[in-house]
Amino acid sequence: MKKELKVILTSIVCVLLAGCSSSNSPTTIAGFTGTIYYSTAGNIYQMKLSDQSQTELYTNARHPDITAKGEILCVEGYPNTRIIYSDLTGASRVSLLESESYTGPIHKYYMNKPRMSYNQKYVVYEGDNVHNPNTYVIDATSGNLVATIGDYSKRQPMISPSWAPDGSIYVQGWTSMNNGIYKVSSDFSTVERIDPSLSNVYEPNVSPDGTSIAFIRDSKVYMMGIDGTNPVQLYTSNLKFNNPTWSPDSKYIAAVCSGHIYIFDVNAKTATEITKVHYVGDDSQMCWR
Repeated sequence: MKKELKVILTSIVCVLLAGCSSSNSPTTIAGFTGTIYYSTAGNIYQMKLSDQSQTELYTNARHPDITAKGEILCVEGYPNTRIIYSDLTGASRVSLLESESYTGPIHKYYMNKPRMSYNQKYVVYEGDNVHNPNTYVIDATSGNLVATIGDYSKRQPMISPSWAPDGSIYVQGWTSMNNGIYKVSSDFSTVERIDPSLSNVYEPNVSPDGTSIAFIRDSKVYMMGIDGTNPVQLYTSNLKFNNPTWSPDSKYIAAVCSGHIYIFDVNAKTATEITKVHYVGDDSQMCWR
């Protein structure tokens, strides 16, 4: 009888321990849905989260974003840098904006991390986070320049743009000058800092439901309200993250650590590592659809 009781108690303890999660021990349990698009070494990939299978879509492209039509908006590297629309195979590529190097207007010098607005009317992109750290808005059909956000000459560079559903844009200030997270109004006329004077913050990404912002601070994943309130770290560990992006239902955040994708549950504040072989480039951006 005592032996049976001991076995029962031991089983109960094991079940309880199995049901507990540690905030600094990533799980490896599947169960997420959708597809994450990313790039590395000049190639664009997709990962289906249902089985973590990875497929190389095409080469000579980086920084993918997916439009409402299912096209890939990205940056082609050679023979000349340009922002393009492409099908999933890369066979059909339509140029939106082409670099003119140093001979043309400054917004055509460099092109990184293009994102399509929710109304599909505009594309926002980062000029370059070192040589031309400003953000540009162009017409999604003509490629004509609509707005310039930031002014490096006045020590107000703005990079890492992310659209909100209402048409506003969230950007970061340079870490050595005007660091912080800023909101750009939907008519692109005003810029205001919205974070509570945080330091070393970068890569803001707005949730699809428009209520929250994911961002990186000191290489950790944080989130806060869309108005900059209640910043909170999602996961406690020694790991260093970048490139946060939201799931379509705004329940999860994907981020990259040493080339590997981790998925954060924003309510449980837990992390799940994608364990199948893949590598996301440090200079990439991800898109979850």
